[in-house]
Amino acid sequence: MDLLDYVLAQPLFPQRRLPSLFADFRRLKESNPDGYDANIAAWKKVLIQAVREGGPRYWKGSVTPVDGTGGDKTGYADGGDDVLIIHSGKKLLDRLTSLEWGKPLGLSAVIEEQVATRAFVPVDTFMNQKFSIYKDPNWRIIKYGTSMLGWMFRDSFINEYYQSLMAWRGEGQLPNVDFVILENVEDAAKIFISRVKKTRLTGISASSEKFRGVFTLAMLKDLYKNDPFGAVDGDGMDSDKMNIRVPSLSEFDFKILIRHITRDSQQAIVEGNIIKFKEGPENMTLITEEDKAVAELRHMIMIFSERITSEHMRAITCRRRAGEYMSERPSTDHLRSLARNELRKAKLAESTVQKSMSYKLQMETLLENIESAHSNLEITRIMEGSLPVLEHLNRQIGGISKVSDLVDRLQKQRAETEEIAAAIGEVSAGEVDEDEIAYEFDRLLKEETRKADKTVSERPAQNADDLAVLLSKASLDEVPSLEPTRRTADKETLTEGS
Repeated sequence: MDLLDYVLAQPLFPQRRLPSLFADFRRLKESNPDGYDANIAAWKKVLIQAVREGGPRYWKGSVTPVDGTGGDKTGYADGGDDVLIIHSGKKLLDRLTSLEWGKPLGLSAVIEEQVATRAFVPVDTFMNQKFSIYKDPNWRIIKYGTSMLGWMFRDSFINEYYQSLMAWRGEGQLPNVDFVILENVEDAAKIFISRVKKTRLTGISASSEKFRGVFTLAMLKDLYKNDPFGAVDGDGMDSDKMNIRVPSLSEFDFKILIRHITRDSQQAIVEGNIIKFKEGPENMTLITEEDKAVAELRHMIMIFSERITSEHMRAITCRRRAGEYMSERPSTDHLRSLARNELRKAKLAESTVQKSMSYKLQMETLLENIESAHSNLEITRIMEGSLPVLEHLNRQIGGISKVSDLVDRLQKQRAETEEIAAAIGEVSAGEVDEDEIAYEFDRLLKEETRKADKTVSERPAQNADDLAVLLSKASLDEVPSLEPTRRTADKETLTEGS
């Protein structure tokens, strides 16, 4: 699919709107602002999406290289899959020319509007600018006129660019300039930072937290160049299994991304080949010699790990091929020679695996030693910082003699407190009236006796066994005396007898 087919297949380019989209709609800015804005938005979205989904694979043919680093020809614009850069110029216009609708004459207005709003930034300006693109850019755009858009810039490059713009804009042509698509850069940076943070949480080695944000640029690019916009679940590493083609960052895309992260979002700093990400909300710290050493070691460990995996698979493949050659019938000398060569390759691969494992172990041991030494240094610093505090507190206490004296005084006061409590207890016990206690006890006893008698009288007649139990519990003091009754009876008997 070429670029024109891609554009015409988008929902924003229905058949009914194609005449307007391919016409010179710049005049609509005054007569129909809504239509003008709709055409600008449609072209902008489609072009950005085309770059995002695969870059120049939709731009068939080569594109003129641009000096993006202030002197070195990078070649990034010649057939590379750039996903952060749109290559403008005559070739872009030609690839969007339709046999039915002709050239998109309003495309120059699309580029003008994106440059005016800083959605598109010239590559040289983006890479060479020292200040943040959001805060104090080195270039400024001023709109003027009613139907035309002009540019006035502060540096010489943009001033020359302005002159070229005014030369081609009247003819509906496009400037032969490459632009950084700021929206794509921002989206890729978010994914990139999130992956780095995920790596810092899980760790790709036994690195301590201090060193998990330190990488070599080459290591970082190898880890996170695939699927820069997170189109595939995970990091895009399973795209082959899913039969999905996802773009990757080109060499110059990666430079643009690092420039944005370090200058505009200020999430990291770079020194040479080493990049260091922020550890938290605090300010960035400079890259130390420890950081450089750890980053290089981690990169070497990753290289050896990849080599071990690839050579191991190579050894397996060579041994399988050797078996296939030997299993063919008839087994000729040529097949036997091929089998020997495959076995020789397998042996070499296995030897490489063993050496790589040994080197990797040495690198990991050295890395652990550095981290252990760093931890010891941190502990020593903490102990040194705590020592003056401890000495100050001990001076405030006054030494062991003062503590001993204080303990003796506390023990003496505690003993005196116990004696006072005992004396108070004796005084309280002497003030209790024993006669009152006896009177209260008798009253409670009579009350309980009365309740018991009432309970017995309300109960039904009991059998002999129950009566025996009750009698056994009865007190003799409670039985009334029979002596007065007997004496009266005797007197009555004697009287009757007389």
